Amino acid sequence: MNCIVLVKQVPDVSNIPEEAWDREKGTLRRALLDSILNPLDLHALTFARRLTAGDPEARTVFLSMGPPQAREVLVECLARVPGEAILLTDNAFAGADTGATAYSLASAIRRVEREVFGGNRDYAIVTGMQSVDGDTAQVPPQIAEELGIDHIAYAKGLETEPRLRVRRIAAEGVEDVRPIRWPVLVTVTACTDPLYRTFAGARAARAATIHEWDAASVDADRSRIGLKGSWTQVYRLFSPSEDRPKTCEYVTSPAELIGKVVARYQQAAPGASVDAEEGYVLGEREPTYRGEFWVFAEREGDGVRSVSLELLGKARRLADSLGERVGAVLACDAAGDRPARLIAAGADVVYVLEHPLLGAFDPLVHKKAIAALVIERRPQVMLFGASPLGRELAPRVAYACRSGLTADCTRLEIGDFSKGSTNLVAILKQTRPALGGNVMATIMTKDSPTQMATVRPGVFKVPPPDPARAGEIVAVPVDLAEGDAGLEAEPVESFASKVSIRDAEVIVAGGHGFRSRADFDTYLQPLAVGLGRLLGANTKVAASRMAVEDGFTTHDYQVGQTGQTVQPRLYVAIGISGAVQHITGMQGSEIVVAINKDPKARIFNYADFGVVGDIETVVPELVRATEGRA
Repeated sequence: MNCIVLVKQVPDVSNIPEEAWDREKGTLRRALLDSILNPLDLHALTFARRLTAGDPEARTVFLSMGPPQAREVLVECLARVPGEAILLTDNAFAGADTGATAYSLASAIRRVEREVFGGNRDYAIVTGMQSVDGDTAQVPPQIAEELGIDHIAYAKGLETEPRLRVRRIAAEGVEDVRPIRWPVLVTVTACTDPLYRTFAGARAARAATIHEWDAASVDADRSRIGLKGSWTQVYRLFSPSEDRPKTCEYVTSPAELIGKVVARYQQAAPGASVDAEEGYVLGEREPTYRGEFWVFAEREGDGVRSVSLELLGKARRLADSLGERVGAVLACDAAGDRPARLIAAGADVVYVLEHPLLGAFDPLVHKKAIAALVIERRPQVMLFGASPLGRELAPRVAYACRSGLTADCTRLEIGDFSKGSTNLVAILKQTRPALGGNVMATIMTKDSPTQMATVRPGVFKVPPPDPARAGEIVAVPVDLAEGDAGLEAEPVESFASKVSIRDAEVIVAGGHGFRSRADFDTYLQPLAVGLGRLLGANTKVAASRMAVEDGFTTHDYQVGQTGQTVQPRLYVAIGISGAVQHITGMQGSEIVVAINKDPKARIFNYADFGVVGDIETVVPELVRATEGRA
């Protein structure tokens, strides 16, 4: 089987000097930064190598899009895995958002299929789940949408015999997925061992020919590439410190820290209030967009996933400021009482798409049904939860509807924008972290019929349900056929049957900073027990993704983008650096305590209290402090 591996040159986000930003244009002067191969793409190399192993006729093509200096990442790939390399480079590609990037890469893939593979469609496209500079995870599913092929996201392993089977992390658990047709696109999360360069490989890579293709050579439509073809643009860039909801108070004494935590815990009422909306006044002006505010209602068991209810509450407040209705889109095989729950949570109308093929999640099937409804009804806003399912589905829906999409938002607000001849009234301003959380970007949709965004779970609070609310339920005809399904999924492990940490009042979480599973068990559990006894709270132990991959605990206890989203009253993060993916899962916590030996660890940006020190010293002292106050 042939394979195309998409790789990207990214800036080293660990050190971004201020002079690297052109804040007027909302762009990054990448020449001022060190560049590296996107870390998750290293895992894609391993995946691709295993995919083609044992087939001497298989061809591996590395494809990257970027400036001429991006050749270096292709050399890096060839030093690890033998193959062919193509650099898609043209000034016309500059300034592209995810949609324009996806179109450009898809155009190059079509040429690879024609000229390199001789029209043979028995191939896979493999890439990292996302890049560290954007962290959107939008480009791969949008490439799949442009090509009209299936996409398997969050892959963590594979078997090739007797036929390809990909093990992936899905919304409800771990499952094995088999593609029915080819080609297929697979995005890999950090669950495989990266391959290392060899001296012979590096020498051969330096001597290899790297082909350069421009926009004309891949027959790219100039109106769909670069800045001109982008559906979103950056409105504002700013430091996270300007948007930081918390200021960390550093404490040196463990006993003092316990005292402060107890005082804050007893002072805070259980459950945070729903965020108040700053009143937007439209007046007599004509808004740029008109129409309903929609939320995709993601299912969880017989109910609705919490993030969808959070978004309904937010959509309700945004829509009220413009006098618009709120709609919920429910795709399922049987609606049950979910429409009533959605109306109680703030929906004025629930669009129910019922079909047997919508029972299990298949990206192409769900996209087809939902995009058809969006194109027909034209809501002005559509929101998705930034869950594994939402991050896979939303990019395809947005691309099919020719609409801009902003990923992983942490703030949504209605506002105006004026610059030059551009004058936008009552648009949705969407703020999200970028470059590994080093900066915040406020983004707006342009030249699109619908403004779309995914929002991280836990950013907004679930509004209290109102069973007395009245609403409309609209049954939507669905045009689907058996041939639309392209994946066969077999559940391997259900998260629902495992430990749930979401209802814990206090969570003590450990990360990569622990050196072994023995240390993880030795230090975390006693502190969790001590805090639970001291605060009279339901307490659970949890972990970061890195701790799970290190084997310290199982996926049941993972907090983050590919784990569980939690909103405890107290969250204690020990030895956790604060990667964006982890912050996604815990930023709704009321009180956050961070313990890390690195004073520059990003986790402190989200903490109320911080301790800089070694785990072996600080944690036992904290345990003793809880015993002393019992």
